[in-house]
Amino acid sequence: MKSSSRTIPSRFALLALLAASPFMLNDAQAFGGKPGGPFSNGTYFPNDGTFSAVLRAEDLIGTLQFSTSSSSASSGVATIYNEGDTYIGNSSGVVNPSSNEITVTFQTGSAGQGENTYTLTTIAETLSVEYFDGGYCSGSAICKTSNDFPNQKFSGSGKASFQHLDFTRVLPIPNANTPVLAKSYKDIAISGVRLSNTAAAFEPSTVTPPSVNIYTTVAP
Repeated sequence: MKSSSRTIPSRFALLALLAASPFMLNDAQAFGGKPGGPFSNGTYFPNDGTFSAVLRAEDLIGTLQFSTSSSSASSGVATIYNEGDTYIGNSSGVVNPSSNEITVTFQTGSAGQGENTYTLTTIAETLSVEYFDGGYCSGSAICKTSNDFPNQKFSGSGKASFQHLDFTRVLPIPNANTPVLAKSYKDIAISGVRLSNTAAAFEPSTVTPPSVNIYTTVAP
């Protein structure tokens, strides 16, 4: 009996030791928080997913939400506020797990976009001017991912371009008094987080950059 009483605690100690052994842990615990064991790629996250991001620049802030999928094209939505103007449109993303990067792009247009036509008569000819008016903002950024399960964050920098028609600039004849496409740029910063490991479906918006087409309608 004395011998038996001494071996019972020893058995419990052995069970406790086995329970604490790496061989009894799951993959994430046994290999320093990384899934899949020592031969995995060290990430819990698939290429498919839905992401949310905030875009910032001087006098500019915006929100992006987009999905990535291995079976379909990326889709998403975007809303940007720049110097009092509102731009609404689309966003998208591409995941590159080998470089731990997400490339984020967006294309947005301001409210009040539309097609317009007017006739311009010069000394030499009569012109028909067709133009698509409205502001247009597009851009991209390359973001580095940071994996801290259950969260995956990303941040990076890039550029945004702004286009609009300038009706105040004077052009030489024969295109005098026609609108000019003006462009400007801003440095942007994007930061965001993965919302889920599945790709959500977003309804794309029709966004058209401003443009000007001039046709000769009456020649001398």
